[in-house]
Amino acid sequence: MDYLVFKSLHIILIISWMAGLFYIPRLFVYVAEDNARKNTSVYIEQQKRLLYFTSPLGLLGIVFGALMLAQSLMLLETFWFKAKLALVGLLVLYNIFLFIEHTRQKQLKIRTVLHYKVINEVVVLILIPIVFLSVFKWQ
Repeated sequence: MDYLVFKSLHIILIISWMAGLFYIPRLFVYVAEDNARKNTSVYIEQQKRLLYFTSPLGLLGIVFGALMLAQSLMLLETFWFKAKLALVGLLVLYNIFLFIEHTRQKQLKIRTVLHYKVINEVVVLILIPIVFLSVFKWQ
């Protein structure tokens, strides 16, 4: 029973975290497109609020994932789980990168729109294999 509760909370929290990881880079794009700097401060404040709201959700999602792992340590012997852990590590690094980029934008060190549109897609490239690994559990 505990395992299913942990799994449910893990899924809910990770979905919430992913929502932030999908939307924050979009806010970076909006700042880069705001050439007149009329709304820049609004977008930067939204970035901050979303980063500080969704990042702890991701951390809690990882905690509940670890609690699931503690009940099934044999997962550590499987390729799919090791690969998933590595990809989750990339998501954590991506989240840290978003904090760094937010700080840059706060200082008005703004990159090109194309740059932000590209980093907006990175999270999808990490999420897709995580989902397939989790569903198919390839050995």
